[in-house]
Amino acid sequence: MSSVVRAGLLLVLLVMAAGPSFAQDRDPLPIFAADVRGFYAGLGRDPVTAADLGVEPDQLPSRGLGAVVDAHVYPLRGRSFALGIGGELLMARGRAQQVNPATGEGVGLVVRQRIVSMSPQLSLNFGHRDGWSYLTAGMGPLSFETYLGDDLPSEAPPKKSTINMGGGARWFLNDHVAFTIDVRFYLTRPEDPIGPFPGRQRTRLLVMSAGLGFR
Repeated sequence: MSSVVRAGLLLVLLVMAAGPSFAQDRDPLPIFAADVRGFYAGLGRDPVTAADLGVEPDQLPSRGLGAVVDAHVYPLRGRSFALGIGGELLMARGRAQQVNPATGEGVGLVVRQRIVSMSPQLSLNFGHRDGWSYLTAGMGPLSFETYLGDDLPSEAPPKKSTINMGGGARWFLNDHVAFTIDVRFYLTRPEDPIGPFPGRQRTRLLVMSAGLGFR
């Protein structure tokens, strides 16, 4: 089963998790909620990027460590449904270096990747004040830079307006703190090489993150 199919099934389960709450007499969603989540996601190994850098695809980082911060307000709220508007900031980094099998030490070129995405968000939320699922989508500038060595390029990376979509759920543990999980796709666009930055293919980046929510 591919990671995309698994992510889709997880997303369906998260949205269905709010179903039983529809029949309960619960308070509507709060007016505001925010999340801080972490993830360790696959970055892909783009052959176009590798060729432009003069390395093999397997020399690119396969995964990256990152964090997401988002916040939403819910101006339209019913007993079991709310419309939300907000924004999201995502940042991730990956690093790769060939390893000498005899010594276990890194050898050769260091290849780094960095992703930064900012986007407004629109969400459909299903549930009640103490727990709800959501579907959300947004679009905003995303940079996905790959470079050699440990020093950042002196130039700002190119940015492309990028669609993201997904869903998740929040379960409040007390009056203010929740456990939250989110599954999201970023539909990155192809890029031509520019300055120190290599080109990229069109790709679909899957990010599954978890963390804490606040209201």
